Amino acid sequence: MAALLVASFAAAAVEEARLPEQILAAVERGDIAGALRQLESHLEQYPDHLAARFLRARLHSREGRIEEAIAEYEEILKQHPQLPEAYNNLAALYVTKGNLEQARLILEQGMQTSPAYATLYRNLGSVYMEMARRSYTEARLLRGEPPPLELELLERPLAPPP
Repeated sequence: MAALLVASFAAAAVEEARLPEQILAAVERGDIAGALRQLESHLEQYPDHLAARFLRARLHSREGRIEEAIAEYEEILKQHPQLPEAYNNLAALYVTKGNLEQARLILEQGMQTSPAYATLYRNLGSVYMEMARRSYTEARLLRGEPPPLELELLERPLAPPP
């Protein structure tokens, strides 16, 4: 599921170059509150600035203000229904809330508007896998079986001890 949380910001990154430098500098410094204040001021002048709104949603998300980020992405999608990154990020937020069904629906909507966007496919696959895992675990519990044991797999052989 971690892959779903790593959102692709390609289209927004192109637009971000047009954001005022002081906002980007505040983000770079980790001054999220300051960046948000500057974004609000910027958006008062330019309420339709897509990159600013997208960045505001990302920063709300980073601060744990999930409902505000969701509202922002939903508003962005009303005005820009062709933007796959907004579908992706909105779905990721629903995953963090544990609402896999809503995330699935949003990713499928995004795929209808941008069928060649690989991140949407990959993330939809992750959502389906998690839904299947949860269903399998629930079925085992209903039958009175313990949940399956999950062990960590190693990527490569470890060096033998000296």
